[in-house]
Amino acid sequence: MNLDATVTAEMRLSMSPAEMVIAKVVSHRDFERQVVMALEEFGLFEFIDVRQQVGLSEVKRSREEETVFSVLDRCSNLVSFLKLDVRHHGRLPTVIDDTSLSGSLDYVGGVIKSVEPETLELEKSIASAGLELERQRGTRDIAVSLKPLRLDLARIGTTEYTFTTAGVLPTAHVTQLQWSLSEVTEGALAFRSIAVRKGVSVASISVPVDRKPAVLRILSALGFETFEVPEKTAGRPDEIVKAAEERMADLERELDQLESKRKSIANEWGQRVIAAWEILDIERRRVEVKSFFAYTEHSLKAWGWIPEGTEERLESLLRERVGTAIEVKFDRPDFAEEESPTYLTNPSFMKATQGVVTAYGVPSKHDIDPTKLMFISFPLIFGLVFADVGQGFIILLIGLGAWRSTRKGQDWGSTLGYLQTGAQGLMMMGVFAMLGGFLFGSFFGSETVIEPLWPLFVHTLEDGKANPYRSAHMLKLSIEIGVIHITLGILLSLYNKLKHHAYREAMVSLSYVWMYLGFVNLVFGVSYNSVNSWFSSAGAVYMWIPFLGIGHGTGNNGIYPMLPISPFIFTLAAFIVPFVLMAVTSMKGGMDGAVIFLENSIGTISHTVSYARIFALNTVHVILSSIFMSLPAIFVIYFPQISIVGVNIVPAGFWTEVAGEPVLISPQMPLLGAFIGSIIVGVLEGLLAFMHTLRLHFVEWFSKFYHAGGVAFAPYHVSRLHTVSSKVVPATQTQLAT
Repeated sequence: MNLDATVTAEMRLSMSPAEMVIAKVVSHRDFERQVVMALEEFGLFEFIDVRQQVGLSEVKRSREEETVFSVLDRCSNLVSFLKLDVRHHGRLPTVIDDTSLSGSLDYVGGVIKSVEPETLELEKSIASAGLELERQRGTRDIAVSLKPLRLDLARIGTTEYTFTTAGVLPTAHVTQLQWSLSEVTEGALAFRSIAVRKGVSVASISVPVDRKPAVLRILSALGFETFEVPEKTAGRPDEIVKAAEERMADLERELDQLESKRKSIANEWGQRVIAAWEILDIERRRVEVKSFFAYTEHSLKAWGWIPEGTEERLESLLRERVGTAIEVKFDRPDFAEEESPTYLTNPSFMKATQGVVTAYGVPSKHDIDPTKLMFISFPLIFGLVFADVGQGFIILLIGLGAWRSTRKGQDWGSTLGYLQTGAQGLMMMGVFAMLGGFLFGSFFGSETVIEPLWPLFVHTLEDGKANPYRSAHMLKLSIEIGVIHITLGILLSLYNKLKHHAYREAMVSLSYVWMYLGFVNLVFGVSYNSVNSWFSSAGAVYMWIPFLGIGHGTGNNGIYPMLPISPFIFTLAAFIVPFVLMAVTSMKGGMDGAVIFLENSIGTISHTVSYARIFALNTVHVILSSIFMSLPAIFVIYFPQISIVGVNIVPAGFWTEVAGEPVLISPQMPLLGAFIGSIIVGVLEGLLAFMHTLRLHFVEWFSKFYHAGGVAFAPYHVSRLHTVSSKVVPATQTQLAT
């Protein structure tokens, strides 16, 4: 059963970690296995080890339980030898009666008895043939090296009177070796060397046997690598090479036949071997999890954390398996607020975003889980940075491919596997990058295909000149995105403090958001370059409205509504008063409060300005793309005019400047620049956009409300890919009596 299905809709909509309760399960010892299997099916029970606290000792394993571990090793060897993939779905799952441990062992025993003898013999034959193949390969290589010396391999070794050896050494040491050996043996030696490749020579040496120790020391000092000639190897090198190659060919054919036999066994028995391995692995976990049980003479007890709202299902599963011989109690002790694990109840399609959140740190019980908001905010900011319809579509396709491969059980490896893990996130990022591309008019880096849906961001004006205000508009948009994002973070902090009755901290957050919005309104609604005008008793204040004022300047721009209040009064009420209030309430928290006050004060400006990186990175993306668009066209793709519900997507033409005169050109895209640019910009700028979007969330946003420090919920559950448990007959009191 899907674990997500066990969580109520209320829990799914919550932005806080699930509330946890402690479940205490008490049953008769005879129903030990039924209790374990019920908790296994429940899948949301994290055991609490209380054995030492209640002074109970661990129960020894039974003979059958010990058998599980020994047989699992044998089954793992079968899986390894047959090269079976246990991590992904294969054929239809095997139905196994695992209502009792003996039933599982009977199935496994039948499989092992049928397969193991043949595979052991086959493994032995493959190992023997492989060793012989390596020996023959070594003999051939030595003989090939000795061919230039025409030395019979039978002469290599120690006899009653002589010691003969052969090997390779650096060519630079040959003369030194010959001189040293001549001095040690007083000229009583046979020495021959031939250069076989650059810097390496092969040499044969024959000396009196009584000089062997001294000769070996010299050979070692001069880097002489001795050939290890297999026993009973004799004959001329060319004869040995021929014989070795013939023997190697026979061994390779033999290994091919053995490998075919291994594959045949894997095809015939692979599914059953994998099923046996999986059921044994499940039984191993069942045995190990019993170490958390506390036993008395007739009963067993277990304690564990479960999410609030799942109590009824747990009790139902236990009674279905055990019958009436079960007692379940639920409790929420005082320490649960601090000590309970963190269970996040997000939909499965948000798991990639949840992974990014937990990479920063697992939420504590007092944290808000930002996954649901970040599911939108992360791809939204990424889409503004990496705004391109074509390149965004490529990211979408990669995400779709990764998602589909995961559904099929494919494994892309340790590196590309990250794409599979974050497939849903990639799809969202691709969609928002495409939306950003439509918004700003970019298609595979070309600015002459799509007309921006937001006219303020056109690249060229009707006189053919570049739009001089586009960068200013983009900068203001970036800052306003940051203001909304930061304000949301402060509001989340305020909500969280009120929820946990931390009223002093809530007042800090309230005064902070009050001051922050007042500061933003002074910048956009009064003046962004003259602080003195904030304290003017003349004039008026204009209320900032997100996004509507872009392209119209600040202050009295005809868009922002006027407030009937002087800038001085507004500054006093919306900036100075909340600033002082934030300082006073923060300082009451001691040193920690002082640190928070300083962080909030500095972050008011620094964190807001940090969102200008959206503008900077988007500009870099446009500039890099334009560089590739300036490459020789080779082939130009022309586009027809396209309108959807009266909105121009591809216009009739674009204005550009040629020889100082405005010229209307047809929508077009140079193929070479688009192709090369999409590869280089797509990879480099895509990674850069991801990292900076991540930074804006981890540093600027999380610092407002998210602290992490929690412990992830780790319930006992098993995953089945290759087996299905047969239908369980519920236990009854009658069964207990018998």
